[in-house]
Amino acid sequence: MPTSLQKLKNNPRAGRVAVLAVLVVLFVVALSACSGAAGTSATATPGTVSFSKDVMPILQSRCVNCHGGQHTQKGLDMTSYASLMAGGDNGTVITPGNPDQSSFIQMVVQGKMPKSGPHLLPSQIQLLTDWVKAGALNN
Repeated sequence: MPTSLQKLKNNPRAGRVAVLAVLVVLFVVALSACSGAAGTSATATPGTVSFSKDVMPILQSRCVNCHGGQHTQKGLDMTSYASLMAGGDNGTVITPGNPDQSSFIQMVVQGKMPKSGPHLLPSQIQLLTDWVKAGALNN
């Protein structure tokens, strides 16, 4: 009875298919290894999130229309780190190190904020959560 290797030698097409299958598997493995590195720009890991580079742009584009400048609904001003950390009429909205106790994060996660416009993207929510989890630093 011929072995698998002998069958491949006797059938060149089967050999090419086998080689192609191995190349496809190697390509998929390499691609999945690279996708982890490429995905870090959309979602930072805890400790690497920057307030000025990652968090503030989200606040400026999605929050300050209602919570900044002349409009500070519920007394919450999100135009700066200090004003965000000071909180609003209902007290603080950020509990450094604890996104589950941070009303700001919970409102965003639950889709209650922003009230006008589309919800934040999952990657934006993850950045905000990671920032709070890392201690809500002014970096």
